[in-house]
Amino acid sequence: MAGHRYGGPWSEIKVAAVEYYLQCYTAALTPKAMELWYFDAFAGSGDREEERQTGGLLDGKPYETIVETTDGSARKALKVDPPFKHYVFMETDEARLKALTELKAAYPSKDIRVHPGDANEELAKVVSQQPWTRKAKSFHRGVVFLDPFSLQVEWKTLQALAATEALDVWYLFPIRDVTRQLAHKISGIGPKIKRLDLVLGPEWRELYTMPPTPTTTQLDIFGSTTPGELARVAQWRDIEAWFKRRLESEFAYVSDPVPILTSKGRQTFSLFLGVGNRKEAATRLAKHFATYVRKNFAAE
Repeated sequence: MAGHRYGGPWSEIKVAAVEYYLQCYTAALTPKAMELWYFDAFAGSGDREEERQTGGLLDGKPYETIVETTDGSARKALKVDPPFKHYVFMETDEARLKALTELKAAYPSKDIRVHPGDANEELAKVVSQQPWTRKAKSFHRGVVFLDPFSLQVEWKTLQALAATEALDVWYLFPIRDVTRQLAHKISGIGPKIKRLDLVLGPEWRELYTMPPTPTTTQLDIFGSTTPGELARVAQWRDIEAWFKRRLESEFAYVSDPVPILTSKGRQTFSLFLGVGNRKEAATRLAKHFATYVRKNFAAE
């Protein structure tokens, strides 16, 4: 089976955090006779490969790089007990799709559906149909895991998932990449504006303000003045808090983010939970589970 090599120890943390939530989710809702779904929108191959250094002076062996294969989010979800009733894996890469098809064949008793194509487009198709359109009372509930490689998840996708009022969404928000794209001066963004509009919605312009006087005007080489330029004062932590408020405008409940640190202790991702179900019992239970996740998996 083709492996999926991506990330490092931090990648295991995010998957373990979501896995814990899935265990709690199915344990709580299975006794209520709910029809449970799991959606992995960037499923990869189902497995994850990680390089690790072994040997050295203390071991009395030469240094060696070995590749370890561990369960990815899709395979971990299949092992959750009580199980989900349905599994939907989405992927664009042909080799990984083949691996997902092989994974499906390894679990013939489970309802596994492999969707080739862009995650935003595939999720839009899913939520536009029953049982997610809210046109009739439904006992279908689900969890969606959004684990993109970069700025791939569109804001309208998050809105559509929240509108079902039946799906919980774990989103690995690429805070570092977003901050990099938001240049300090708005003129520095250039052609990246279209991508930011897709990922954040046009409201990201709220992060830019006019600098205070006297820098709102500048003398040019001829001594005349030119208008000041919108600039971003917000740092990455402000951007993270702003994005949480954006999520709260769509979801019934949004967790504090789980900071995911990568190399050199830098926070590269913010792992959010958004809950669509607006019933108090549902949001209270999700908040309890999410609080435990943040307490035990956050690396601060």
